[in-house]
Amino acid sequence: TPGLYDDKDMKSFASSLGDMSDKIVIDATNPLGPFTDGLQVRTWEGGISSGEMLQLHLPKSKVYKAFNTVGVEHMREALGKDMLIGGDPDPSYRATAEAVVAAVGFKPFYVGPIRYSRNLEAMAELWIHMAIPGLGGRDTSRNFWFSIGGDP
Repeated sequence: TPGLYDDKDMKSFASSLGDMSDKIVIDATNPLGPFTDGLQVRTWEGGISSGEMLQLHLPKSKVYKAFNTVGVEHMREALGKDMLIGGDPDPSYRATAEAVVAAVGFKPFYVGPIRYSRNLEAMAELWIHMAIPGLGGRDTSRNFWFSIGGDP
């Protein structure tokens, strides 16, 4: 699903899912604007992220933000790389969301509630700026990812 950039599209998408009561939604999208003068991740009024907006439109579900800070090549070869995930802290829902991340081959690293999707979407913008030649201050290959170091 492409990242949704306006309120109408977000509401329409959430409505199209039907009854999502007690369901887990893993949001892997980023609300990216046009590439005209660089790249911008959209935030809603009050600095709210796309992940938070999706949770607002799906109030009876549990929305998690994950898989949005790496390129497609890392989805093919997760190889135990860290995957940051934010969403509902309820242990049973969180365990299920983390199990999906692990089943793909990543090592899930919970960063906090859905509010932290603000940070994950900003990290995605940084990853894209670094991965696409000419967008960032530094041109790199796409073969990098964000990882947790030390003893978290």
